[in-house]
Amino acid sequence: MRHFGIWAAFAALVLLGSSCNRILKDGDWDPIKMDKSEVHFTSNGGEETVTSLNYGSWWINGGYEDFQIVNGQGQYVNYIMAGSSDGQEAYTYDILDGGWYHASVPEKGRSNKLIITVDQNYTAKPRQATIDMEAGDAFTSVKIYQN
Repeated sequence: MRHFGIWAAFAALVLLGSSCNRILKDGDWDPIKMDKSEVHFTSNGGEETVTSLNYGSWWINGGYEDFQIVNGQGQYVNYIMAGSSDGQEAYTYDILDGGWYHASVPEKGRSNKLIITVDQNYTAKPRQATIDMEAGDAFTSVKIYQN
């Protein structure tokens, strides 16, 4: 009978340990994995989709065309904050309009997709931008290049 009690306690501990969900603390989130970290467009523009592989949804923080050090201080060039398809009062941050590049997370931000659209480039200069993404306490960036 004594052995049965020991085995029962051991089995209970195993079941209890395997049934607990992992609690994520601040800073303890897995990095966002994507199917691609950069997209390339011809001068004609177009559309590409980037997918988060390990999070079911994510949102757009903002976008910018460059980052420079000026007088010892870091500065974004043409930084654009993300907006919400539900208006200013909502907090979905699912759309971005960078002028020549545009991004959206479908289903009002409840998707693991990021759709990037780039306008035709009428200039003779290549363009690039970066879109910063977030899922909880995990962050990543998607680079955009256009000839």
